[in-house]
Amino acid sequence: MIMIDLEGTLSDHTARLAVLLRKTKDDVRHRPSWKEYYKGLIHDEPRPHMMELVQEWLENDFRPLVYSTRFVNKYNHEEEWLKIHGLFGKVDLIQRQPTQTKIKGPDLVVQWVKEKRPEIIVDDRDEVRDKIRAIGLPGLLVYGPDAFLPNEGDSHGHSLR
Repeated sequence: MIMIDLEGTLSDHTARLAVLLRKTKDDVRHRPSWKEYYKGLIHDEPRPHMMELVQEWLENDFRPLVYSTRFVNKYNHEEEWLKIHGLFGKVDLIQRQPTQTKIKGPDLVVQWVKEKRPEIIVDDRDEVRDKIRAIGLPGLLVYGPDAFLPNEGDSHGHSLR
């Protein structure tokens, strides 16, 4: 099994994140800014090299598990983003459930990794990758999305066949 993060890994949230950081500089809990940030996922462009990698996995009979630590049904943008980019129904999706309010996002991903036991996980956040490595699951490969960027002179990134 392969697990891959949606926001920031499959989708490019760079511009949206910069706006959020600027708006929450004085108050990290500024709710209107966070709400705007969360609603913006639907407008994120995909990271081309990550989309190519997911397509390669699909062509090789892998069905990636895409995850989001956002609450299921909060805005429904996760499913909509997958539909817009041709992945809905081709990948599985897991999201935070209403009963999981007290657990921090990185800890929730660790919980999912312990439950699902993937061979590969890709996440853009250092904190998540570090926590996953710390649990020491044998054979688990942990990557950031930049690990799959094309090499210079190469038309494709690294593959995981």
